[in-house]
Amino acid sequence: MTEAWIQALRFAALPGAAKVTFERREGREDGILTIRYYLRSVSTDGQVIGDDRDYDLLKAAMSPLEKLAEADQHKNLKLELDLPSGQLSGLHDNHKS
Repeated sequence: MTEAWIQALRFAALPGAAKVTFERREGREDGILTIRYYLRSVSTDGQVIGDDRDYDLLKAAMSPLEKLAEADQHKNLKLELDLPSGQLSGLHDNHKS
């Protein structure tokens, strides 16, 4: 499954990125279940790269990541891929029951 994450994160990364981070957060707001996803590409100097992709391109980048998070049944998840080295690190917590 790690290779699938690496491929999906490489696909989602913006040009010029040295790292890409993906987060999934599940919680309740006003009694309603909410799921939020965050995708950040970071340059070599640690600056977040602005993402101005149109909706269809952004959705194409996010969909594989969302599907992997659901398949692994994570409520909360944070992954970071170092693009030059291909090293994947992150915190997987709160599996769904």
